[in-house]
Amino acid sequence: MTLPAGRLRPAAALAFALSCAWMSSPPARAAEPKPTPAASPATAAREPSGPKQRIAVAKFGAIGSFTSAYSGWDIGGGLAAQLTTALVESGRYLVIERAELATVLREQDAGAQRIVSPQTAAQIGQVLGAQLLVVGNVTEFDQKKGGSVALNVMGGSLGKQSTVGTVGIDVRVVDATTGQVLQSKHAEGKVVQKNVSAGINVKAVEFGGSEFNGTPLGQASRQAIEQAVALITEATGRVRWSAKVVDVAGDVLYLNVGVDDGIRPGDVFVIARPVRELTDPTTGLSLGAVEQTLGEVQVTDVQEKFSVAKIGFAADPQRGDVARLPTRARSRP
Repeated sequence: MTLPAGRLRPAAALAFALSCAWMSSPPARAAEPKPTPAASPATAAREPSGPKQRIAVAKFGAIGSFTSAYSGWDIGGGLAAQLTTALVESGRYLVIERAELATVLREQDAGAQRIVSPQTAAQIGQVLGAQLLVVGNVTEFDQKKGGSVALNVMGGSLGKQSTVGTVGIDVRVVDATTGQVLQSKHAEGKVVQKNVSAGINVKAVEFGGSEFNGTPLGQASRQAIEQAVALITEATGRVRWSAKVVDVAGDVLYLNVGVDDGIRPGDVFVIARPVRELTDPTTGLSLGAVEQTLGEVQVTDVQEKFSVAKIGFAADPQRGDVARLPTRARSRP
């Protein structure tokens, strides 16, 4: 655009500059997903460094005013599903199907809020074979108009409306053996975008779909899930991996872990026998067990759901004995 001849008055000059700014700006359009950010150290590893821990994720609770604003979506179930996918992709966990957990909860007549009780957690963990349980509650889930973003143009200002997406989740990680809460923290995502409509048609947009993921709310959900994975990884690092002896035949034994659990031929485990469980007389929480170490075994064959290991000690192992990683090497090279 060419400047008009002659000298413009200050008011006309400002109006002319603002019109140029609007015309040179690209037209508003639906937000596109941002490039995938670099993964945090907690989620960067895609190859497991050792056997995977078994973990179950319960459907998140979702109580708040946002549930009516987004009544067409299963917010708690949707975010729990996103977390499940992220945990699988981390390569660190064997995630129990949520349908199996839901079935056990119905059979135990326990809602997700009761998983944190020692008795319920231990029962669920034993039935599912899970070492860890994750429960959560969605505390924030909203996309709304934010403040105006001011652009200085030749001494004048031009305001552009921003849209803010916020997602908050209270996450608890429970040791399924003892019922102890290992971690209880808040994960939050917040994303601000310009030139994006604050409204979302929940009937037309699928939760977790590509269109949803491109919105500030979708990107805030992703941030919150990434934070949750980091919190879970931090907490589960304090839990010792374990498996159980299923059967013994001659100089070999069978373990209840296989390919799905990240087991490989050549893996070495220590076999121990729990001889006495210790419980806190005040709280009733399990403090662990006194174990008798029997010796080491080496995996020779791995199937989908179980593995075969050669016994390298004189003692007689039996069904129910525990397999653990040797203390000298908790991960593979």
